[in-house]
Amino acid sequence: MSEEMLFQRDDLEHALSDNVRESDESKYLIFRSSDILYAISTDVVKEIFTHVDVTRIPMLPDYIAGVINLRGAVVPIIDFRLMLGRYPEGESCAIILDIDGVTIGILVDTVDRMVDISKSAILPVPPQNEHPMVNGMCTIPGGTSTVMLLDAPALIHMGE
Repeated sequence: MSEEMLFQRDDLEHALSDNVRESDESKYLIFRSSDILYAISTDVVKEIFTHVDVTRIPMLPDYIAGVINLRGAVVPIIDFRLMLGRYPEGESCAIILDIDGVTIGILVDTVDRMVDISKSAILPVPPQNEHPMVNGMCTIPGGTSTVMLLDAPALIHMGE
């Protein structure tokens, strides 16, 4: 009986340590824009579209591509590539985000995959970082590629 109880206690400790490890990780959506990999928390990702018809609106900054009609809601679309000072090349896809109750979309080159990233793996950006919306960087688990982590609220506060 005591061996069985010890075994159960070890299983409980193992399960608890797994939960601690899981809570240290967050899911991120990896996408590519101008040959650079970026990641954004899946907590703010609502949808991904491979093709969107954007209605252009005059007299807006160049990086605001326009708006789309998403099931009756007007959603502004930001061309992430232009926001970074790069010109779009070829096809794009849209990632629809819900950031603090504000729905926006960003145009990117491609969506790559979702990964779990440990908080301890996230490094600070260099002080000479010229993009205030990037708030960290890390190596993709199991790979050699480095991704830039986006600060989602910074996307909706860029013009302020």
